Amino acid sequence: MNTLYRHWLILRMIPRRGTGIATTEIQSRLKVEDGIETTLRTIQRDLIDLETLFPIISDGKKPSGWKWSDDAANIDIPNMDPVTALTFTLAGQYLNRMFPKGMLSALAPYQKTAKHRLESAIEAKVASWPNKIRVMSRNLATIPPDVSDELAEKVYNALLEERRFTASYRTVGGRESTYREVNPLGMVFVDGLTYLIASINQHVDPILLLLHRFQSIELLDTPVTIPDDFNLDEWVEELLTFPVGETIRLKARFSRKTDIQRLKESPLSEDQKVKELPDGLFELTASVEDTLQLRWWLNGFGSRVEVVAPASLRQEYVELADAYAKMYRPE
Repeated sequence: MNTLYRHWLILRMIPRRGTGIATTEIQSRLKVEDGIETTLRTIQRDLIDLETLFPIISDGKKPSGWKWSDDAANIDIPNMDPVTALTFTLAGQYLNRMFPKGMLSALAPYQKTAKHRLESAIEAKVASWPNKIRVMSRNLATIPPDVSDELAEKVYNALLEERRFTASYRTVGGRESTYREVNPLGMVFVDGLTYLIASINQHVDPILLLLHRFQSIELLDTPVTIPDDFNLDEWVEELLTFPVGETIRLKARFSRKTDIQRLKESPLSEDQKVKELPDGLFELTASVEDTLQLRWWLNGFGSRVEVVAPASLRQEYVELADAYAKMYRPE
């Protein structure tokens, strides 16, 4: 039993990445961390025995460094349960681009274990769950821009380690700008695009920088400075909805019953109200934020919606309707 326990402790010490762990370090940690005194020769024999049972390898140097092989699955005691296996499998499918590659490599053994666990699961319904769900967007699908793996990894690391960096950045107009110091504060993923939220040079106010527009990056030893009033959720909500004004009381008439039915199932606001009119129309009122996002949403209904109030928003659509009429009217 003592040998089994020592083997288990040694397996837990062996790293998955890097140069490996030497037998002298294993001996020291067994004594300091677990109160087990043993000889280097015993540890060497232990490692040779474990090598025949587990995918651990020696780097062949003297002193030897031991690590798990790159393709080794994670070994859990107790074994990974089906729900945990599902979580790692789905995370691999949908969250990969939200992690630095270094962190992804640390998750790889767990994902491999999860794959094996589901493939060997007696619960066939659990094993087939990843084939039964998909995450989709109603936005028009576009091809995501190419992002250099090396540059993306540097940005991720800067954000993770809270370090500033210098950068060359291409603007939307094609002009290349050099930033002496980029102070990363957060990251947001929007429909295939990755935005870095950061302040630039001596400026305090954050701006949005698209990840694929970075041309070169060099990490600095200067730590990140986070403004006292910076709140990522509030900042993203305010900026990415493209605010125009304050909260408004929207009144709009819909001509298709299915549109209004969907809005009953998923309301715009807590105070939303729907009234059926005598002429077959449906009038909706709701308190909403006055944003460009609201306008894009209304535009998606085309001629099936008429904006009634507020008057300023209705006037915008009167002018838009005139512009469309001129655009599409035959010569």
